[in-house]
Amino acid sequence: MSDHPDDRPLGLYGWLNRLLVVLIVLAVVVGIGINYLPLIRQNQQMREEVNLKREEVARLEAEVRRLQTELKAVQSDPRTIERKIRELGYAKPGEVVVSFENERR
Repeated sequence: MSDHPDDRPLGLYGWLNRLLVVLIVLAVVVGIGINYLPLIRQNQQMREEVNLKREEVARLEAEVRRLQTELKAVQSDPRTIERKIRELGYAKPGEVVVSFENERR
């Protein structure tokens, strides 16, 4: 038989002491979790917002590319200019503009 303190039976106070330590550690872990839960939720919400903003940036970049292409066409192609002007309802002198409207019921 050894005289080492860990080899002796714990007894009631020993078990209560260990239980108390476990409960204190558990309370600390739960307290930390409760304090950081709002931060975790806020972080998740901010990540979702960042993803939405990235999607919006991608959409706007595509729109910029489309508009740049259209601008180049207007600057360099006279037929594009004429088509755009006719879409606005204008005509050359002597021409008659005929427009069709959708029938509404």
